[in-house]
Amino acid sequence: MPAFELYTDDIKQDMDSVDNYIKRALKTHQRLLSDVINQLAGSGGKRLRPLMVILSSRFGGYKRDEIIHLAAAIEILHMATLVHDDIIDDAPIRRGEPTVQSRWGKDVAVFTGDFLFSTVFSLLSKEVSFDDLYEVSRVVKQICEGEVDQYQHRYNTAVSVRSYLRRIRHKTADLFALSCVIGAKRAGCSKPIYNALENFGMDFGMVFQIIDDILDFEGQQEELGKPAGADFEEGVYTLPLIYALDTKYRLPLLDVLNKDRYDASDVEAVKAMVKAAGGIEKARSIANNFAAKAVEDIKLLPDNEHKRIMLAILNESVERRY
Repeated sequence: MPAFELYTDDIKQDMDSVDNYIKRALKTHQRLLSDVINQLAGSGGKRLRPLMVILSSRFGGYKRDEIIHLAAAIEILHMATLVHDDIIDDAPIRRGEPTVQSRWGKDVAVFTGDFLFSTVFSLLSKEVSFDDLYEVSRVVKQICEGEVDQYQHRYNTAVSVRSYLRRIRHKTADLFALSCVIGAKRAGCSKPIYNALENFGMDFGMVFQIIDDILDFEGQQEELGKPAGADFEEGVYTLPLIYALDTKYRLPLLDVLNKDRYDASDVEAVKAMVKAAGGIEKARSIANNFAAKAVEDIKLLPDNEHKRIMLAILNESVERRY
């Protein structure tokens, strides 16, 4: 059963409230910024991070207004990281739409990312403790470190699996872990419960990013909302390619990767070699290992409909095709 079909009416209402809160929080009288924000807010997205805030809070004393506030702040933080990520990657498309930097230019994208970050900390300063605010700041720092690490290792054909896993933990998994733990703490969950939720968020985030990287080799642009092969074209070598480079396909892969410019046939050749080398299969095995850990994390939680939704989201993420 799809995870969405398990959402209770109150969860659906909460997610609608998060979207409405985001729109209100990002209102600005600056016309250009308003146009950019409206595109971002309406561009869709899975909204998994605010959903994790909401679901995690349901294992404690749920306080709706406070949790909606926190969930919206977490999603705006995610939006900010995407805007800056697209600047670094010079990405033309995200979610099937032109990125901020490709439509309005890098200067406007920087201003927009900064506006989003400042909005996040303005919202959080009203609702969280100093300890929680420190945790948010720590995660933002780690996301930045992950981005810099990725930038430093562009076009590095010797990048290790360990380095890759550390990078995606900082870039992706830490924010999922924060989403879970900040909701649980705000709801007053016991330490064993919020530790289990934090661990689930971390393991889920690892699954989510590894599958995302696999889809760069398997998916189609219409499904992904971005060009397939975009990562390795930009010199970002992810787990399937890292594994493939450690096989007999290394030299033919290097023949393509070392080109100054790729054409469509080069992209397809890399994808075919990565698949033939077993890179996708090995990467999916690692994702499954993290998924198994996430299941063990969930087992430590009380049995309720929110636990079942989290498990369904995990299963969908393992099997997703876009």
